[in-house]
Amino acid sequence: MSMNTVIQKVDRYLKKDFVQPLIIDVQNPEDLQAIRQHYHVGKNTFVSASKYCGKDAGLQMDRLYSELLQFEGTLFMTGLSVYFKLEGEQFLRDNLKTLLALTVKGHVVILTYQCRKFLTFNDPRLATRIIIVEGKEGRHPSLTFASEEYKSKQKSGSLVGIESLSSLEEMETDNVYVYTQKRKSSFPRSLIYISDLNKAYDVLCNIDHTTSRVPESFGTEAQWGYALNQFDGKNNWPDVINAHFGSSKALNLAIQSYSLYDPEERWLYFIGLKLFGCPNNWCIQAAANAAVRDTEFVKQIYRCILSVAPSDDHFVEHYKQRKMVLQQVGNPLDEVVDFCKVVVSKNENAIYYLTDNTQKESELIFALLDKYGEKYGKQAVVDILKLVYPDLASYLAPYNFRQSLLNSYFDQYKYQKVVNRILPEFEEVVTKQADEREYNLILQPRASIVERVEKKGAQLYFVDALGVEYLSFILSQCKKLNLLAKVTVCCSELPSITSLNKEFLDYFADGDYPVVSIKDIDEVKHHGKYNFDYQRTKLPIHLAKELEIINEILEKIKEKLASGTIGKAILISDHGASRLAVIHETETIWEMPEKGVHSGRCCLKSEIDDVPPYATDAGDFWALANYDRFKGGRKANVEVHGGATLEEVTVPIIELTYHPGKIEVKILPADGTNADFNAIPEIEVSFRKKAAVKIYVSADVSDVSLRIEGKTYEAQPMEQNYFFAEMPDIKRPKTYYADVLAGDNTIAEHLPIKVKSEGMGSSGKGIL
Repeated sequence: MSMNTVIQKVDRYLKKDFVQPLIIDVQNPEDLQAIRQHYHVGKNTFVSASKYCGKDAGLQMDRLYSELLQFEGTLFMTGLSVYFKLEGEQFLRDNLKTLLALTVKGHVVILTYQCRKFLTFNDPRLATRIIIVEGKEGRHPSLTFASEEYKSKQKSGSLVGIESLSSLEEMETDNVYVYTQKRKSSFPRSLIYISDLNKAYDVLCNIDHTTSRVPESFGTEAQWGYALNQFDGKNNWPDVINAHFGSSKALNLAIQSYSLYDPEERWLYFIGLKLFGCPNNWCIQAAANAAVRDTEFVKQIYRCILSVAPSDDHFVEHYKQRKMVLQQVGNPLDEVVDFCKVVVSKNENAIYYLTDNTQKESELIFALLDKYGEKYGKQAVVDILKLVYPDLASYLAPYNFRQSLLNSYFDQYKYQKVVNRILPEFEEVVTKQADEREYNLILQPRASIVERVEKKGAQLYFVDALGVEYLSFILSQCKKLNLLAKVTVCCSELPSITSLNKEFLDYFADGDYPVVSIKDIDEVKHHGKYNFDYQRTKLPIHLAKELEIINEILEKIKEKLASGTIGKAILISDHGASRLAVIHETETIWEMPEKGVHSGRCCLKSEIDDVPPYATDAGDFWALANYDRFKGGRKANVEVHGGATLEEVTVPIIELTYHPGKIEVKILPADGTNADFNAIPEIEVSFRKKAAVKIYVSADVSDVSLRIEGKTYEAQPMEQNYFFAEMPDIKRPKTYYADVLAGDNTIAEHLPIKVKSEGMGSSGKGIL
């Protein structure tokens, strides 16, 4: 039936006195709206069936029929068929038939929606009051029931409560969300398709379909509910993640705040990684891929590196990236312990996967060095530690004592201390020195050196037991802190005990500043402070704490120097100490009338003493110069002193000054030609002409030298800030790379020098 015919028939109905309800069934929202607009005039009343519903409930049928029977005037009712359909086909047919059979006081027009197949009755009298509007059939919206707690997350076009379903007939959509406490099971016979959406995860999937890329098992109901709450005022996951973590495309930047996030934010960050990935950071991406719960994320940060072989071209890059991420997430102890248990399965390769972020990992590094150190070899140990434990690598770096015995001795001593063993060839050197004691010829007494130290404006730091073994580490830290160090190596008095090695305190008694006395290193060595007792652990894990203490000392000195509180800091030690004498674990076979003291490294003389082998006359004492100990002395806790080994008697005097900013260093041709500060210097050599350069240093320094391919060339001062250096060994044309030193301080590294044969072109090729 066309719309014109429908209107004519309705008009005739409204003019009749005998009235029973009229039903008009429409097939689409447009026709429904057309009828509404046509008759919404005058005294005609339009009522939605929702008027007869309770809160979040269906029709109150008694009330509906009562009002229809009593209504006087013209009433158009919409939305009724939706509620009938919810109750099933039989309910729909029965009530449509009941409505048609009513005798009402006024005129009642019921507008139904897509009910034509249910409006066929055996009673032909009813058919005269049924109008089927022909027209294109509109959509058949399905319903999705969601819990009312998610009302604030409703999409545009969603409905709240069952009572709002009357408007369904006017919605041209495939699915309508209804926020209700009802469930699909509440309407088992419904003719409208209903699905339930009563979990936060389901709601999120409907709000943003990308949610379904993350399995529901990745979060609890409470966590998904938390995520849903974050959608207030936001349309999708990118909006939520951007609001919390800056950018869904750069989640690597947000990891730096990970340790500050509460558990819900950490979970949300994990979901963000699952949805958007982290292509800018291999470690975060790999960990997010492997984790199936947010609580596994940090565990996988630790473990992701285990899938990469140390020989892989990208291993170092991945390792450094992971180390930084671990620092940002806070190195949680439980995960550290777990990783240390797992990583040992890599056997001798396990060390490559550890960091110096935590004490637990550092201790495991020492354990692996103890087990595999000899197998690695000295150079390999240093190379490994440059990556996994840079401070320890700096400790092992050679220090140039400008004396071959000391260079070789302490280079080997430090390596053996780290790998926790004494090599036979080194013990031979110790035994030889115990007899020859060359240090008496090599080193000046500390007392004679101290008297030449300028103390004006300087503060003395008396660092007990700071041996020369730490000089390489100290210089590396000074470079980081913009400190310049002048190092003088000397020897202590014998025996190497504090009570006989404090003469320098008298010299500084009238200094400008009070003496700062630091006992921490000595406390570690003597008394096993911080639980480093040798009887508890045979590993040299105390070394990590020693380096930490030294670094703290230097940082405090830097603060004073930078602020101008002092003009210079002077570090002086009373004596060194020996770790190898402890791990040697032997007593001398010689019986002495007096018991050994200072862990047996020395003992008091008596009138009946014979001179024991490898002991030196130390005034009132005998001091052992090998790795034995006198009987009667208590066993050492960590390290010992009192004896006369090189590590016990060789001590540094370190003068520190502060130089803010970077020192500019330039290498120029010595003859002044082509002196371009921005160019690589080119120098010519021949049989007659030695390689030579001029060095510019912006700071006021002295004792400048060049180090090229392991060889050092001293530079002589020229005019202010310039130095001249000859390198007679540099003869072959090629590009060399030089480090520039001021004293023991490396002030520039890897500076290129292009050497070419005299008379050759700029290519530098030729035969000398």
